[in-house]
Amino acid sequence: MAAVPATALDIFTLWSRPEITLSIAAGDWAEYRTQELAAGRRSDGLLRIQCVAEDSRGWTVEMVPLIENGDGALSAEPGEGWRLVIDRKLLDRTGELADHVRAVEKWSRGRPRMMDPEEWRSDPLVQASLRSEFVPGQVASAGSTVRVVAGRELDCEQLEMSAADTVLISMPRGDLEQVHSRVVTAAVNSEAPFLGIVFAAEREETRSRIVPAGRRRAPPPEIRVEIMELIGYGDDATPVLDGG
Repeated sequence: MAAVPATALDIFTLWSRPEITLSIAAGDWAEYRTQELAAGRRSDGLLRIQCVAEDSRGWTVEMVPLIENGDGALSAEPGEGWRLVIDRKLLDRTGELADHVRAVEKWSRGRPRMMDPEEWRSDPLVQASLRSEFVPGQVASAGSTVRVVAGRELDCEQLEMSAADTVLISMPRGDLEQVHSRVVTAAVNSEAPFLGIVFAAEREETRSRIVPAGRRRAPPPEIRVEIMELIGYGDDATPVLDGG
């Protein structure tokens, strides 16, 4: 089964949260299974993120879509993915994530291409992987749980983060009020690389109503649910995007 990259809820979404440990080192790798439900459709994906080099300025990180073979084994989709150079200032957790990205190299069909900042900032897949605008209005502990990853039991702390905003759109026969809510629940353990995310689920919902109410009907609610689950991790990563 060919995989699609993780989108909004990926390894970087919660990078700025002080409640979560942020750790990156050369050799770190993590593999995630993702699922997205939206507009009555379901899409599944597999993603490997790995740090393949480190120096005084920062890290070289590869994000590679995976393929699940018939026997259940995972392998990198040949010649596809992204290589990012991330500044060490990321550890300060200030600004936006994109501010700390020094270079983006896009691989397609085995060929690399450097993307200038204006281009990669507008690329939908790269941009989705660098989403950092989630600023929860509420953060709460949801207790602890045990999750099994590749035969290892991990004691995880659970966090629930939520945010909501309201937009009023003027219309000829009334105003359209839209309430957008976003809830992210994460189970984390510092043994896992990067942000220690072992499991995460995100629910986005947009509900609308006409003010004042009349004959005109408001659009139906829009709901999107995304899940990512850690299925393996380690500290022996080697480059995949090498053109070989």
